[in-house]
Amino acid sequence: MSRTQTHQRIRIRRLKRVLVLISALMVATTLLLTSCNNRRWNDKQRKATREMIEQWRQLAYLNALTEEEFALFAGRVTDVLEEEYPSYVEFVEMPMVGDSVEMVIVATIVTDIKASPTRLGHIFPYEELVANNILPEGLDQATVAPFYVCLAEKVNTLYGTMLEFVQDIIYSRLDDMIVARMISQCAQPYWDVEMEVIDIR
Repeated sequence: MSRTQTHQRIRIRRLKRVLVLISALMVATTLLLTSCNNRRWNDKQRKATREMIEQWRQLAYLNALTEEEFALFAGRVTDVLEEEYPSYVEFVEMPMVGDSVEMVIVATIVTDIKASPTRLGHIFPYEELVANNILPEGLDQATVAPFYVCLAEKVNTLYGTMLEFVQDIIYSRLDDMIVARMISQCAQPYWDVEMEVIDIR
């Protein structure tokens, strides 16, 4: 191999190393910018948003959450708001900012209930059902879970979507007679059969 060919190969290897380095730097820069962009609000702004969400604490479902559960819920709502409104200043200055927050809160409640129908217990607590002689007392969580699954299925059948149902709860538009009938139908097997075997499908 001639000296010229050797020098050419060395230059090619050096050029490849430079190109690899440039590529690596571009990737690192992109990742850094992406990381910075994902964190649009600062801690103070996120805290202020969580405090804003507290105004809806009296809503059905939310008022039954423990402090820890509500903190997690408010965090999820804040994450969605931050994603939807990257500029915090524009977000808080929107004329209908309260409506936007409430819309995300309602959607998050629906998501929670869809993920686990037993969370309907935050709207229809087992203790209240027992106090009104709807369900027998002394049932554990696993035993009472099919009741809430049954109720969720009936709600979806009647309303079409869980969203409509939750909105009716929040804005006090529920037909009490219809809801009472659904609850009664789902509770009836607990009185009709032995507690060892419950099938309410």
